[in-house]
Amino acid sequence: MKKHTLFQGAMVAALTTSAIVIVPTAQAAEKFTDVDYTKEYGAAVKDLAARGIIKGYADGTFKPFADVTRGQAARIVAGLLGLDTKNVVDPNFKDVKQSDEFYGAIAALENAGITSGLADGSFGVNQAITREQLAQMLTAAYHLETEGVGQTLPFKDIVKYSDAYYAVAPLFENNITKGITPTTFGVKETVKRSQLALFIHRIEAMQAKRVIQTFTASELGSNYIEAYASANLAADGEHEFFRILRTNNDVKVEALREGSGYFMLIGFNMDNEDNYEIVEMQKYKIDVTKVDGKLQINCQPTDEVTPGSALFLEEDLGFNPKNIKLTTATGHAVSEKVYSYQPINLEDWEVETLPKGGNYELWLSQAGDYIATLSDDKGQSVRVGIQAKSDGYDLYTTSAVEKNSVFIPKSEIGFTVKDFKIEQYTGAMYDHKIVDVELSADGVTVKSVGKGDSIFSVRLIGANGEKLYVHGMVYEVSGITAMHYEIATQEQMENSPLR
Repeated sequence: MKKHTLFQGAMVAALTTSAIVIVPTAQAAEKFTDVDYTKEYGAAVKDLAARGIIKGYADGTFKPFADVTRGQAARIVAGLLGLDTKNVVDPNFKDVKQSDEFYGAIAALENAGITSGLADGSFGVNQAITREQLAQMLTAAYHLETEGVGQTLPFKDIVKYSDAYYAVAPLFENNITKGITPTTFGVKETVKRSQLALFIHRIEAMQAKRVIQTFTASELGSNYIEAYASANLAADGEHEFFRILRTNNDVKVEALREGSGYFMLIGFNMDNEDNYEIVEMQKYKIDVTKVDGKLQINCQPTDEVTPGSALFLEEDLGFNPKNIKLTTATGHAVSEKVYSYQPINLEDWEVETLPKGGNYELWLSQAGDYIATLSDDKGQSVRVGIQAKSDGYDLYTTSAVEKNSVFIPKSEIGFTVKDFKIEQYTGAMYDHKIVDVELSADGVTVKSVGKGDSIFSVRLIGANGEKLYVHGMVYEVSGITAMHYEIATQEQMENSPLR
């Protein structure tokens, strides 16, 4: 598997003719006379100059507080990313001609969705770039996203959840920016040469720590590539342990913390009419481990099927389903190697949604038709039909708790039922009854009396002409019949948009 870094060998060559290098013939100075080396930016300038990445002026100065233009910044970022600045599509900015020195870099960044122009249709090539604009460019260029959900930045000039917020927050998290003061980012302030040196220096430090594996569309024999995670939670059950970064032609998988899971790669082609054709699909097992304090990522193709699960809640069943007996639909016992049954981990559930009582989760690793008999220690039990299907990569389950009839008490109906009419089936294709109705002094019982899935509607009629409607459905899973219903009044029926 090929691995790529966002820094290419062309970086030095690109930067030595960039905004930092104002006089091409100038020699790199061991010490610039106008740089304060006791400051953080001074250390960044010293290191970058020593490696030939930046140069100063012929008079021995660096001019740390001179502005950087948008065109110069574009050339720097394109160089850092190693973008192809020759084979580009013209973005048609009115102030950028194909013969201009910054054209290739600007077009490459625009084509990659890293930068865009101004509202008037220009790029603003000779305008000084603002700190917000550079933040947006860097965040997009390096696929940076904030991990702190809803975090509050210390900068009072950035509105939470604004465009500036989403551009600056990832840079702040990665120590790429600290603001012009502890409480001010300087959104509209222009970027100085010293600040740009700091940004480059800090990004290099960040990139050295990132652990990324890259997959390209060409590796799948396609023009485009997409990916999605099918299991991506760390052991704490709260945080992702890897994330997927997408561009048009590649997918980058970045390790965030230790964990083990899966992701899917999909290679596809698309023609000029947006016709979509999948060329290749491959599931990967991903393991992120820490060795000597550093994360390591291992992604390998796999034919494993991600297990599927079904939840069983005491609130729904009316008893604590602590015990399970699992068989196939034909009655054969199922090996415990194929399934596990355990209490649900409710740590990441919202407090208001926490179910009460005993709640369990059945995990299945093999497709098939199953019947689970759930019980407590007091003699209560119920059968559940479970169907597990696989798409070759993941297992999906459908379940039905056995219920062949429902009793609707008089207290719920609101009147004594004298008559009824089974009004319609979507199962009109059947030549037999799907449900039947029994009346009693206490209420109404609706029974399943036939085979097949169907939706039914029963009109209940009172002695004084009252009307109530019982809408429901009958369906089967692995030979187990389930029934659900809801009540609708005459007024609700008359106002229904489906009438």
